[in-house]
Amino acid sequence: MLLQIGGNWCIWCIYFNDLVKADPELDKYLRANYEVVHVNYSPENKNEKLLAELEYPQRFGYPVFVVLDSKGKRLHTQNSAYLEEGNGHSKKR
Repeated sequence: MLLQIGGNWCIWCIYFNDLVKADPELDKYLRANYEVVHVNYSPENKNEKLLAELEYPQRFGYPVFVVLDSKGKRLHTQNSAYLEEGNGHSKKR
């Protein structure tokens, strides 16, 4: 499972989502290999319990990606800043 944590207020979250949806290869890869779940963080819905269980991935900013195994155990947390390039995200990275 791939959790994309952020919100509609986050321009970098929108950039990433747009990249994946606009690129058939990336979209196909994600759908074939992950159950993608968007987790909202906003003043109205901070998802504090879940973020605490995931060891506070929001410390890296938004979006932040968390990979879970089939039992819900956290395998990896990815700071999306390492995927940025120019005014968006790099497909290669």
